[in-house]
Amino acid sequence: MSARKGQTRLKKIAIQISQNKQLSPEDKEFLVKALIEISNGGDAETALGVKFKKGERKSKYAKDTNLILQLAYGWLATAMAPESEGGLGMTLQDATTQLTEEWGRLPSAQTLRRYWNNVKNTQERDFEIKTD
Repeated sequence: MSARKGQTRLKKIAIQISQNKQLSPEDKEFLVKALIEISNGGDAETALGVKFKKGERKSKYAKDTNLILQLAYGWLATAMAPESEGGLGMTLQDATTQLTEEWGRLPSAQTLRRYWNNVKNTQERDFEIKTD
């Protein structure tokens, strides 16, 4: 399980506990094992499944930036799609320039163009925002 999924799982469990809801047998077993491991001197992040690998960012800012970039990629895909397909028919340069002028917290237009070239073959116009 990835550290992000571990964070999501812990958040879900915390919400259930705060609302006095019954935990599923799997969540209860997970918590019991993790707490026993921690009480025996084990690493808490590993036991709870939230240990990030070297170089991975775990801050809220990094997570938010990733979400903003995903939204930007969806907008770029639509902006560059032909007008006959419901797009704006813009060039990559025009789309990235307009996007960086109107949105905050984005990298420069040049950086967005480089990022786009890395993801353009995997980016779909229909995208879905997944919440925690």
